Amino acid sequence: MAIMSSTQRRTAPQATGVATRRVRDDLWRVVSASGLALGYIAQVDGPGGTVFEARRLLPGGTAMIPIGGGWALADALACFTTP
Repeated sequence: MAIMSSTQRRTAPQATGVATRRVRDDLWRVVSASGLALGYIAQVDGPGGTVFEARRLLPGGTAMIPIGGGWALADALACFTTP
């Protein structure tokens, strides 16, 4: 894993109503507009290629459940923005 510059760390996907913060090369934190942590998007490399998995943080704890994902980072981010 490469060390990220501060510019790379700030670079993250954008969507209405949520903000993201790159935690490391393969992980982004997703927070609501009010600053509440919603979950994470993880980049997972597998035999079929790279996929992005959205993981919802359960309220009041540290447990997470997978809620969707896709072949692109924007697909996983949409899991947090669509009702």
